[in-house]
Amino acid sequence: MTYQELLQNMISGWEMYYQQVMNNDFSAVCWKEGHHKTYGTYDTQGVNRLRLCYYLYYSHINITEKILVRLFKEECQNLETNGFQGIGESIKILTVLLEGNYPELLERAKNANFDCYCGYEYETELFRKNSRNPADFDAERCLELAWNTSETDYALQFLNIIKSEYVIENKYDCLHLIWWNTQLGKTADNEPLLRKKLEFSLAENHQDEIISAHEDLLQFFTEQKRFSEACQELQILSAMDLSGWYGVNLFRSILESCLDLINSDIPEARKIWNWAEPHIRRELKNIHGMYGNFYQKLIPAVKKMHPSYAKNVQKQYQLWKKLNKIS
Repeated sequence: MTYQELLQNMISGWEMYYQQVMNNDFSAVCWKEGHHKTYGTYDTQGVNRLRLCYYLYYSHINITEKILVRLFKEECQNLETNGFQGIGESIKILTVLLEGNYPELLERAKNANFDCYCGYEYETELFRKNSRNPADFDAERCLELAWNTSETDYALQFLNIIKSEYVIENKYDCLHLIWWNTQLGKTADNEPLLRKKLEFSLAENHQDEIISAHEDLLQFFTEQKRFSEACQELQILSAMDLSGWYGVNLFRSILESCLDLINSDIPEARKIWNWAEPHIRRELKNIHGMYGNFYQKLIPAVKKMHPSYAKNVQKQYQLWKKLNKIS
């Protein structure tokens, strides 16, 4: 099956929302408040409404302005109450479909949140210039459409098509595919891309990029529980002169990976701790530069490796939380 056929299958699957609203049933696409502990208030049915908007837009379905206005108002309520500041595709599509009518609604959308005020009109105009013909889409645009609408199965199929056709010419191509693999739960597929990224960095002889590429591999092997290979990457890094990166996040990421390895109770844990401890002590002197995830990994590691030091670390963690007003 071609990606164009996949796209048509995906879009046609959203017809059910169209049939519902045509029967005056908005229950699946109306604003419905939900709460996320990290991101705050959100619309639990926003994705359904986005699927319907895409269906109307790319299937060129004729629909009454009454329905479009209702959907527009539902989306405005989402934008006005959502804990995440943004614009989103739904409001752009509905604005285009309403063809500039209902200026009071357009003004409401513009003032829905900070991002809308700064870019709603501009981004809508950019969106208007995109093709409305799915036959013009490339596989990557299909993938983005599937991702935006939480159609994970379709997104994975589009990603596989992209991988089969993609020509990797530089480290940015690697990063691009790494991002998609990570988002779609295909992290294990990142190894050849991470190695290719290291090759590009070595060829360019950019020391910070070389360190970053090795740290990416260190983190990858640690997360995959391939501890022997992770230790090999750490050995390479520890043999480098990293002094120019002390106090910056890249070096702290290396230390965080060390803590992950120590907390995994691998045989090399003591050797890793002996290398990492003086660096950790130095980094902790800049309490404002640290972060909670580092402390949360450091505390169990230091309890295993240096129990007498653990109390000092815990005190500093509490001070860090107080300074950052974290309960």
